[in-house]
Amino acid sequence: MLEGITRRRRHLRFLAATLIAASAAGLAAPAAANGWPNKPLRIIVSFPPGNSADLIAREVGPLLAQRLGQPVVIENRGGAGGVIGVEAVAKAAPDGYTLGMSSLSPITIIPATRRKMPYDSLRDITPVTLAAQGPLFLLVKKDSPIASLGDLIAQAKANGGKFTYGSLGTGTVSQMATEAFKAAAGVPLTEVPYKGSAQALTDLVGGTITLMFDGAASSASQIAAGNVRALGVTTLKRSGIVPDVPTLDESGLPGLKGFEAFGWIGLFAPGGTPKDIIARVQAEVSQILQTPGVTQRIRTAGLDVSDTNTPAQFGEFIQRDLARWTKIANDLKIVSD
Repeated sequence: MLEGITRRRRHLRFLAATLIAASAAGLAAPAAANGWPNKPLRIIVSFPPGNSADLIAREVGPLLAQRLGQPVVIENRGGAGGVIGVEAVAKAAPDGYTLGMSSLSPITIIPATRRKMPYDSLRDITPVTLAAQGPLFLLVKKDSPIASLGDLIAQAKANGGKFTYGSLGTGTVSQMATEAFKAAAGVPLTEVPYKGSAQALTDLVGGTITLMFDGAASSASQIAAGNVRALGVTTLKRSGIVPDVPTLDESGLPGLKGFEAFGWIGLFAPGGTPKDIIARVQAEVSQILQTPGVTQRIRTAGLDVSDTNTPAQFGEFIQRDLARWTKIANDLKIVSD
């Protein structure tokens, strides 16, 4: 009798182990095998329509829908410098049906300048792919007496803080790049905050402000039209848009050796989204971005399609960018609650 009880117990333990293993195997099975995607997807853009992130999302969305066989809805959730949109993605279900498209500000700059954030950029979002990158231009109005970087630095010092710069707000790449430039070049500049590039560029053209650092996507047309003069480019290589404009790095001016600041746009998902879904979306989006028509339209907007495109590469890129801006924010004491 005892022997029979022992055999039954062994049998029950075997069944239990088998069920646990089967359950684990089911959980580990690729999400795509469970029918993903079987309903519409959405890409939450953390800025209003017309922004660079919105432009790329609307290039990617229709073609991604064709490839996945499901509608892809673009949803703009601007506000708080992009934080509202990124938070919405970070707190969405990690089921592969919510993606986010954003610039660097709410992912690496604002978290570097604030002690309190509603999400952790390294934990609560999953990198998919770095879509595009673009330089910033140091701009003055077309008939400004400032003709070069050397002129700007000399005249700014001579004017004792009377020169003003247009900023898109604390935590934006324009503001941080200008503050880093001020520190590196040792020039006094007074910040004038704006809600967007359009009004800042209008005031720059009209002479209300002295200068501004602005992204290629919003300023390229103004440069091409001759409404503003570009004194420098903030990437380590010259821009194809204005190849005759020197980089700040190559200017040879004190403090500017190695100076670099650039904008970027990336696609991400909620933290914990299954890896096979991330891999599928990344593969599809990377191919879309390499489509000649898409690549050309992105270049026309002043951006270059990035080759830092795997989830792992993008994740490492975010870590480096966050560390870099955190150091700049701490060094310049641009930190708030």
